[in-house]
Amino acid sequence: MSKLVMLTNSPGEISGWFLPLARIIREAYPQLEIIAVLLPCQYASGTEIKVLSESKIFFKVVDRKELFRFLLSPKIKGEKVLILQLGGDPYWGTLFKKRLKGKLFVYSDSLVHTNKWADIVLLADPRFSKGKKNEIVVGNLILDSVDTNISVDGSSIAFLPGSRPYGLKLVFPLMLETAEKLRKIIDNPIKFIISPFIPLETLNSYIPNSFKIEQDKIISKLGNTYYLEHGTTWEWARDIRLAVNIPGTNTLQLAVLGIPQITILPLQWAEYIPLEGILEWISRIPIIGKKIKRTVVYKLATEIKFIALPNIISKRKITEELMGIITPEILRDKILELLNNKQFLDNMTNDLKTIKFLGGAGRNIAKLVGDELL
Repeated sequence: MSKLVMLTNSPGEISGWFLPLARIIREAYPQLEIIAVLLPCQYASGTEIKVLSESKIFFKVVDRKELFRFLLSPKIKGEKVLILQLGGDPYWGTLFKKRLKGKLFVYSDSLVHTNKWADIVLLADPRFSKGKKNEIVVGNLILDSVDTNISVDGSSIAFLPGSRPYGLKLVFPLMLETAEKLRKIIDNPIKFIISPFIPLETLNSYIPNSFKIEQDKIISKLGNTYYLEHGTTWEWARDIRLAVNIPGTNTLQLAVLGIPQITILPLQWAEYIPLEGILEWISRIPIIGKKIKRTVVYKLATEIKFIALPNIISKRKITEELMGIITPEILRDKILELLNNKQFLDNMTNDLKTIKFLGGAGRNIAKLVGDELL
């Protein structure tokens, strides 16, 4: 039987690209055996294997600790194999192509698609073309991860601390303290949207002593209540007026729904911010690693124009961003500034809806996979 080996790395790629596409392929070709492979990733939450296994989509799920063993003895010799890479360092796709002797398809939503060994480069948009003959424009997979039928209208503030350990340990408490300061001034509903990669029962280890979790609520010592919602569906987004998040896939998913947002990158914890490539691994050198990383992050911060994906893609500032030393007071004031300017928020929504995404990526990629393997 033909096999599709799908490579991925971080929670963002898994929720925004990987799982939605895998479901579409499974529905189109139920006879196809799909193997999910987790690649090394500095953004990992540690629960990716659980999420993928519980999806019931895959014939086999290969965890990171099994990666080299699988590469050395994949046990799929003699089969027709296609490797489909969605995220992760390009050399992993090349290794799998050489080892499994199958074709390699690589999906890209940017100009950074440098794997010269790819048989096909699947582009999210024609703007990312390098003029190569092996490029195929398929559309943006992010649309397949969002329920675009959701109608957003409300007054709630949503905090999204993400799935990265750094975000939960440091940014989540910052957001909670900000909520407490907001509650003294406004009565808008406030809720925290927790990534599907984070079990709710583990949250107690991340919150300050002045808060406690009771079922689906976070309760402060002052008696304020904030609702917890697991972001497994998009129902939570119906009543959102303003979202506060960190850089990542959800900034683009919220943009698809036209939800105004503030993306924050607190630099007081620069040494804990995940970086791409070898810089991340250098930062893990004992004693000197964190000092090196802090220096590098502050240097990079001066060169970064935008941190939120909607702004990066649009090459202009649409959503609000805060990067630097961020305190609960600073974040509170920015939130109040936006909430008190209805026209500004409405304009942000309208501008977000002008961002053009090509749809149909899941169906298009599934057809290419079927044509190749079946």
